[in-house]
Amino acid sequence: MKKWSLLIAVLVLFGLAYAGGGPATDSGQAWAINEDGSSSVSLSETINLTIPKRYALHLTETEWNLDLGDVPAAAGDYTFNPEEMSIPGEGCYLVPKTVTNGSELKDYLLEGGVLHPIDVYPAIKDRDGDGKISDDEKGTIICVNHKILQKFSNDPDGWKLSVGVTGPQTGFGWFGMADRILPAGGLGYFFTNSLPVTGQVVASGQGTTHGWLDDDIIEAFWFDGTEAAGDYTMTVTFTLTGL
Repeated sequence: MKKWSLLIAVLVLFGLAYAGGGPATDSGQAWAINEDGSSSVSLSETINLTIPKRYALHLTETEWNLDLGDVPAAAGDYTFNPEEMSIPGEGCYLVPKTVTNGSELKDYLLEGGVLHPIDVYPAIKDRDGDGKISDDEKGTIICVNHKILQKFSNDPDGWKLSVGVTGPQTGFGWFGMADRILPAGGLGYFFTNSLPVTGQVVASGQGTTHGWLDDDIIEAFWFDGTEAAGDYTMTVTFTLTGL
């Protein structure tokens, strides 16, 4: 009986070898033999991969507390450099009294005008210590805040970042925001003296973000004299979507 069992086992092995290679659908295995006497043998496998569409945001700072009763002065003077498209650092700056609107502010900066740090509201300071106040030593205040927003999109059709702002309709002066894609990308921005702001696109791109993409978010208030005393709360919402 043992001899017959051994013979059957040998015949089964020979049968498998003669059958050659191929996928075994019931076991998930595959095998191959070079039956033609060639010097190589090959097998293939199938890989099934699913990558879900994903959009993600990471904001490094979720609150900006600004109190004009305790003005945070900037660390130094700001002068616009058109070659570098320089952005003012964090803190508050004095805008000279002669600059009264956005168009004049733009011209002042483009012509090399300097914004000096200020730590008092309303903006007035004897900077040169001569005991007098000139028109460039009093004026209005711009306060600036920076934060990093990181975004991720694997949407092959592209992406866009939009901003919405809610809060008091008016009374806060002017609020502005700019988005600069780091290290030296484009700059999208908006300014407003009334709320709400909805769906303001500040950045966009074709294809994926190639991993996490950093944006420098620059927020600013210009207290140009139209602001009214009070406590204000504003909510800024960043939304990343596909194109």
